[in-house]
Amino acid sequence: MKSKIDSLFGKTVLNESPTGWIPGMTMLNSNGDVDPASFGYDYVIRTTTYLRTKSIQQKFYEVPPADFLTIEVGEGAWLEQITQNLEFNAAGDFESGVQNISGGKSEMAEVDVALSPKTYPIVTWGKGYRYSLAELKKALAANNWDVVKAKTDALKKNWDLGVQATAFLGSKSIAGVYGLINLPEPTIDTTTLTGNISAMDADVFAAFVQAVLGLYYANTNSTVLPDTFVIPMDDYLGLSAPVSVAFPMVTKMEYLLNAFKASTGNPNFKIYGLAYAMKANNVGRTTTYGSQRYTLYRNDPETVRMSVPTQFTLTSPGTADNYQWRGVAYGQYTGVQNYRPREVYYFDHTTGA
Repeated sequence: MKSKIDSLFGKTVLNESPTGWIPGMTMLNSNGDVDPASFGYDYVIRTTTYLRTKSIQQKFYEVPPADFLTIEVGEGAWLEQITQNLEFNAAGDFESGVQNISGGKSEMAEVDVALSPKTYPIVTWGKGYRYSLAELKKALAANNWDVVKAKTDALKKNWDLGVQATAFLGSKSIAGVYGLINLPEPTIDTTTLTGNISAMDADVFAAFVQAVLGLYYANTNSTVLPDTFVIPMDDYLGLSAPVSVAFPMVTKMEYLLNAFKASTGNPNFKIYGLAYAMKANNVGRTTTYGSQRYTLYRNDPETVRMSVPTQFTLTSPGTADNYQWRGVAYGQYTGVQNYRPREVYYFDHTTGA
C-alpha cells in the first residue's frame, strides 16, 4: 500500500511510519563562507541603521532521493538490521523433463528452489540542541530572531541533508552502508567513457548511444532494460549543446533521452543530473581520487531501495533548573539495499571536474 510523506522525500513511498553533507562531503551552500567571528547578538549599529527582522537562511544542495529510488518508511523500527531473502530457481534444464513414454518407467526429473539472505544494517541517529533563558531574553530584546525555531530547523536540515547524502554516497565510517552511486557489487565499466558525454563529437556520441544499452542488457543476462540514467551534474548541464553543427535544433539531451525511450519501449525513461556523481564531490567514495560516475539502472524496489525505519522525531525540550532547556531529535536509516546487482551498471572516467 502506498502513501505520502511531506517531510523528507516529497514523493510516494512505501509503508509510512505512524510516528510520523554529511559523511565525507562538504555541504554545498549558496551563502558562501561565513566568518565565525561575526556570529552573535552584539554588533554595532548606528541611529540611521535599519535592521531587518527576517534573517536570510543558508541554501544547500538538495535533491529528493525518492526521485531516484524507493524509500521505505516505518519497516523495522528500532531493530538492528534488515534481512531480505532472495529466491533462486534450481529447476535445471527444461528438456530434462522430456518423457520417453515408449521406454517404460523412468525417473521423474524434479525442480527445486533455494533462498539466500541479504542483510543490511540499520543506523540509529540522534542529536540534541539546547538554549538558555539568557538566549531567549536576548533574542526577545533584539526582536528579530526566534532562536529556538532556528535550532530545531537546523536539526531537521542536518537530518535531511545527511539522509540525502547517504542515499547517494553511503557512509564513510559505517560498514555496509552504501549509496546509489557507490554500491560494491555492480559492474564498473572504465573503458566505454573516456570523457564527459557533453564533450563528445557527433561520431563518438553516436557510438556511445549505440553501445550503452547493449552493454547493460548483456550485463543482466538478457533479462531487462534500464529505466533511469544518472550522470554528473556538470555533464548533465552541458547536454544542452546540439548534437552537431549540422543539427543545431537537436540537443544531446533530447537525442539521448529519445533514444533511450525508443530502445527500451519506456516513455517514462528518466535522465537525472547529480552533483554527488561529480569527481570533485565523491573523492574516496567511488575511487580514491573520485570519478565522474554514470549510473544506468532500474528504479525498482526489488533492485534498489532505502529504508527509514524511524522518521525524524523531535522531542519536547526539558529543563532541570528552569534556566537551560535541552531537546533531542532522533531517527533511523539504512544505506541503499541492492538486491539485483546486475541491474545496476556504472560507467566511470576520471577526467572533468
